[in-house]
Parts: sequence; C-alpha cells; structure tokens
Amino acid sequence: MFSLKSKPGRSVFRILFLCLVLMFTIVPITSAAAPDPVTNLHLTSTSPVTIAWTNPTTDYDYIRVIKLNRTNLIEVFKKELTKGTTLFWDHTNVDSNKQYWYIFQTVKNGVYSTQQKVILN
Repeated sequence: MFSLKSKPGRSVFRILFLCLVLMFTIVPITSAAAPDPVTNLHLTSTSPVTIAWTNPTTDYDYIRVIKLNRTNLIEVFKKELTKGTTLFWDHTNVDSNKQYWYIFQTVKNGVYSTQQKVILN
C-alpha cells in the first residue's frame, strides 16, 4: 500500500491524475425543459379588461401574469393563476392614454415558458 507521506512526488501525481479523471467523468446537470406556453391569448373585453387563452396540454404548475405600463416598462402588478384557469379579469385602473402589456407564462418546477403578450390601448 502506498502512503502519501512516504512518496510525495507520486502522491502529487496521483492527486492530479484523480482530479483530471473526475473532471471528465462528472456528468453535467441538464436544465429542465421549459413548459409549453399558453396559446390563443386574446382580449375579450376592455372594460373591465378580460383576457382569455388556451392552456397547454403538457403539464405545468401555474400561470404567471405580469402587467407592464408599456410607456415606461414599469411593472404594474404580477399575479399567479391556478392551474386550469383560462380567463383573467383585471379590475385595476387602466389609463386610456397609456398602453399596457399583459405577459403570460406557464411555470413548471421554477422554469418559465416563453412569453405570450397581449397589448391593451
């Protein structure tokens, strides 16, 4: 049996060799696939703002909705909708002189789908 103390030159070589072997044998962790986005996103009413869509057929945890003031890209509010929801009502104030983005994303295990947007005004 070899000891680290008795043969320091070989020990350093062995440690470097083991590090090299470990570096190339560690399997990279792959990121989770993004869930499918909602489809058919559209306004059904502007007073109050009502938005409808079709949920993906693949699994997801919830839908995130963000409302942005498009003029200055300030987030007005953010909401998480329960799985299965297909209609959203915005009862907050909407300034007719401003344009708003409603951004929808499905979320699965903390991974977000691509953004789907509908524009008001």
